[in-house]
Amino acid sequence: MRLISKHASSFLGQTLVVENKPGAGGQIGWTALAKSRPDGYSIGATSLPSMVIIKAMRPETPFALDDFKYICNIQIDPIVWLVKSDSRFKTANDFVIQASDPQKKINVAGDGPQSNVQLQHLAAAKVLGLSTNYVSFNGSGPAITALLGGQVEIAAATLSAAMSNIEAGKIKALVVFNDEPLSAIPDVPTASKLFGKPIPSVGMAVRGLAAPKGIPDDKLAKLEAAFRKVSESKAFLDEAKEMGIVVKFMGSAQTEAHVKESTKEVEALKDLLK
Repeated sequence: MRLISKHASSFLGQTLVVENKPGAGGQIGWTALAKSRPDGYSIGATSLPSMVIIKAMRPETPFALDDFKYICNIQIDPIVWLVKSDSRFKTANDFVIQASDPQKKINVAGDGPQSNVQLQHLAAAKVLGLSTNYVSFNGSGPAITALLGGQVEIAAATLSAAMSNIEAGKIKALVVFNDEPLSAIPDVPTASKLFGKPIPSVGMAVRGLAAPKGIPDDKLAKLEAAFRKVSESKAFLDEAKEMGIVVKFMGSAQTEAHVKESTKEVEALKDLLK
């Protein structure tokens, strides 16, 4: 969001100020956004499926997914399985063979509990018949630190959190949970193609912007157009690439459709998180 704000002023005609609203996995920020005036000046960052998971697991949460009008999506951040560069697991299939034995119970580090990363790992484990012990950390960064420190042999994490260590040769990605190969990691196979089974990319973080419902159509259109231009600008794309950010712009209608699809996927798999 800070990278977006850096480049947005020339397209919005005014400064975009980022205000942190931390806590409860995003619940506090999204609740504040839902209760804001729909005047086009109060907008917020979205992260799917995290906000969907929060609502599915905590129905009493004081915001609803239809409290928002989704402006756009800008970034996708797929989940990857990671190992140290000298790991005994040379391929994802090496890990799957070992993890298929319920007697082994390999520890897997990742965000959690009840995070998008955990949901992705558990969804893949269900399809592949794996028996692992998921160890929750406070974010992908700490999970990767545990991997580098030898506390675990494998970690599940967002690609953006892993890129610097991948590029430094300290860790490697065995597989990416995305429907298509990524130019950022061209040699890493996609899960469904590698395993020959449909594995949903249910945990992939999809990040963008939303406004409170009730925003006038003309203001929504202006915001959507401005952020589309941001996502297409060379300066933004160059910095995003340096940060390991995979840019994928979706307009308002496409983002609204993705929210509905993400909700269906999470509802079908949420029992894995209980």
